[in-house]
Amino acid sequence: MFNLKIFQNIDRTLMVLIIFLILIGLVTLTSAAQGSIFLLVSQMVNIIIGLVILIFLSNINPKIFIFYAPHLYVFSLLLLIFVVFFGFESHGAKRWINLLFFNLQPSEIIKITIPLMLAWLYHRFQNTINYKTHSIAFIILITPCLMILDQPDLGTAILIFISGFIVIFLAGLSLKFIIYTIFIFIISLPFLWSTLHLYQQNRILNLIDPTLDPLGTGYHSIQSIIAIGSGGFLGRGWSYGGQTQLNFLPETTTDFIFSVFGEEFGFLGVLGIFVLYFLILYRCVDMTQKMQNTFSRLITASLVFTLFSSTFVNIAMVSGVFPIVGAPLPFISYGGTSMVVSLTMIGIIMSLHSNKSLIAN
Repeated sequence: MFNLKIFQNIDRTLMVLIIFLILIGLVTLTSAAQGSIFLLVSQMVNIIIGLVILIFLSNINPKIFIFYAPHLYVFSLLLLIFVVFFGFESHGAKRWINLLFFNLQPSEIIKITIPLMLAWLYHRFQNTINYKTHSIAFIILITPCLMILDQPDLGTAILIFISGFIVIFLAGLSLKFIIYTIFIFIISLPFLWSTLHLYQQNRILNLIDPTLDPLGTGYHSIQSIIAIGSGGFLGRGWSYGGQTQLNFLPETTTDFIFSVFGEEFGFLGVLGIFVLYFLILYRCVDMTQKMQNTFSRLITASLVFTLFSSTFVNIAMVSGVFPIVGAPLPFISYGGTSMVVSLTMIGIIMSLHSNKSLIAN
């Protein structure tokens, strides 16, 4: 007989919201893929794998996360090194490892292993946190970020750095140090600008005026804004979006899937998506506040912020508010690693929440 105890640690409210969002993603992907059965089947397999991992992790003793955090961090760094030598290139970037029927993107895995490793560090030295501890934390954080920048993947590197910085900040980083860091960052902007690839510089410049290069670096942003704007209040209807069906809109199944949804379901549909994401993040924040130890609080806060920042950056990017970067929309965009990692984050949060008294003791 099927053992229902495996679902005992599943937060029903959060799970219903996520399943609803995933279903919306599948409906949108069906239109964006324009009849590609392979993409739909592949995404459903990704979802099933992610849900199995979520259920499995929700039943894991969270002390296992503490024990294996350093091992997982080192393993993820090895995967990034593996990409350099054996990864395959797509759209000018080498970010993936081909595993027969699955393309693994190690930079997405780092979104989990960085919070785990940093939380382990501060949990291990929670009684003696000082500048030395913070310095070690920055080294742990910067190392994979630099490796991801070299792929190149500026968007993911920024998201990972921000999520890791949240852990360091919550662990007691002084406000004075943060102000100094911001000051150094500002005066270093000319140097940082010179280190960017030409296409990255053009994307930032075209953010100010996409019409500077409407058929080049400004094309993606212009077509995305047209798609969202043409949706109006009620949308053009499912599979009736002109920008999508006539292939004006690029990367419709991944980075720009929100534009597809906005064109087909309009302002009301977009508002519904916002409400769903808000409720999911609100529930996660509520669970974070109930954590009873340093490790759990730091991990959950970082994972929640990672989900928020990924969502915010993707929507801002396709709306013309941020430069175009590679940032999938959690639970909606097509992509195996992205979907599995997002559901894995939720599984970890559920495990820490349901066992908060156990790990605290």
